[in-house]
Amino acid sequence: MGWRKILEAEHRLVLEVAEASDKECAHTEATGVVRADLAADILGFFRYFNDGLHDPKEEDLLFARCHKRGMTDEDEPLEQMLGEHEWCRGKLDCLQQLLEGMDPTDRTVALDFAARLREYVEVVRCHIEIEEDLFFDTAQHYLTIEDRRQLSEEFEAVHWDEVEEGVAECWEDLAHRLTLAETEA
Repeated sequence: MGWRKILEAEHRLVLEVAEASDKECAHTEATGVVRADLAADILGFFRYFNDGLHDPKEEDLLFARCHKRGMTDEDEPLEQMLGEHEWCRGKLDCLQQLLEGMDPTDRTVALDFAARLREYVEVVRCHIEIEEDLFFDTAQHYLTIEDRRQLSEEFEAVHWDEVEEGVAECWEDLAHRLTLAETEA
């Protein structure tokens, strides 16, 4: 499947949940109420899939290999990619704390939560676009043919483990359930 195809497939899943997030934000803005269980599932997906499975592949495999070939953290767009990963982790922490401490029927807090979630989703979408349209091509220039082959093998091994252990299916199912829940709402 190759490293790039694996990351792009994962991006499609993240964008599916981003779309469900937009719909949940629209619902919250229209009603002034956060559906706490749905919001918790959205945040859980981003925390455990994005931060727990997807970003580590990028950071520990792709970015590390680019470093090995001379790309520095200060090189664009790597600096931006790393900065956005860090920003997203911090934003998720804030969203989680806000959700855990809120009265879901407090309109002011609900609207604040929706605005913060929208901001997070906008950054995620922009991040994916820059990664796919700029960073991946930039990385290709740094990587040797052997690097690309080894990187693809490493990504495929990790992906296979996730499939075999049922982890990939779990997160795909959650993404699809979130989309369905927002469609039915």
